[in-house]
Amino acid sequence: MDNQKLIKVLVTGAGSGVGQSIVKSLRFSRLQIQITSADINYLNSGLYRADKAVLVPKVESKNALSWYIDYLNKKKIDILMIGSEYDVFFFSKNKNTIEKKTKCIVCVSNEETIKISEDKYLTQKFLKKHKLPYLKTFIPKNVKDAIQIAKKLGLPLILKNRHGTSAKNVFLIEKNKEIYNYFSYMKKPIMQEYAGYQGSSLDHEYTCSFFTTKEKKIIGPFIARRKLLHGSSWIVEVNNFPKIKTLIKKISNYLPNVGSLNVQLRDGPNGPVPFEFNARFSGTTCIRANFGFNEPEMFIRNYFFKRKINIPKINKGCCFRYLEEIFIKNCNSKSLIKNFSKGTINKWF
Repeated sequence: MDNQKLIKVLVTGAGSGVGQSIVKSLRFSRLQIQITSADINYLNSGLYRADKAVLVPKVESKNALSWYIDYLNKKKIDILMIGSEYDVFFFSKNKNTIEKKTKCIVCVSNEETIKISEDKYLTQKFLKKHKLPYLKTFIPKNVKDAIQIAKKLGLPLILKNRHGTSAKNVFLIEKNKEIYNYFSYMKKPIMQEYAGYQGSSLDHEYTCSFFTTKEKKIIGPFIARRKLLHGSSWIVEVNNFPKIKTLIKKISNYLPNVGSLNVQLRDGPNGPVPFEFNARFSGTTCIRANFGFNEPEMFIRNYFFKRKINIPKINKGCCFRYLEEIFIKNCNSKSLIKNFSKGTINKWF
């Protein structure tokens, strides 16, 4: 019966890697899903691979909440999924209001979980509080303070923003002079001990995920070893990785969540240690879906249809990413703002 009902899903941040990954996962599902891609920029590619598309206001604008409530009601959207990290706080804060004034379910966790996940300093405090592996992390007041912290931590160390994704402005500091060079790039810098093993080796970095059902049952975890390119998982190997699995299960016991939560970690000389949480779908969501762990589909079946989720069979294997083009014929860039025609992709292989 579930497969026969048409479910209308709105995906925000459709032009981002996360948004596109959600759309791909929904396409991979056997459910009948009408996908509406939403983005603030009409030149983002994600708008041209969905069933429908819409330009949305920035979540920080004054009319954002009323706009979403009106649109969700007008289009009778069943589920809203978030593809942009910039939208997460807004929808977490306004989840109850939106769900009361519409018939739409918002796929987002509570504000406290979002706060811990989006703030890399609080992530490490959370891990330390629950006696889980953590990285010593400090907040420098200025460059001089940063030099003193470097003496405490020792080199190499990591200098990065307290908030941020996709490895933007993350610097491996091997000499003190590099602190002076990079500190000005930081909006809210933190300094962190280095987890070990330099480079983006496939042997040492992992992206993991677990899914929390409406009944608070933990599904997973899904564990993949990866190699990064420009902050994205470029080569991925899916396997059991027992010691990583044990750690992720411990984290899931302490962090209340709605749907998917992504954990990124490195396996250093002292064992695996997390460096980032994402209390949302991530850029590897579609990879997980193809290996049997389809979180957007699980969310629909569990939170919308109220079905219990059986433990999925996760297949082992590897994934290699590559660039792909979307073609839209007989148009110019200015005309696209009035007509979100569905683009085409070539079957190169």
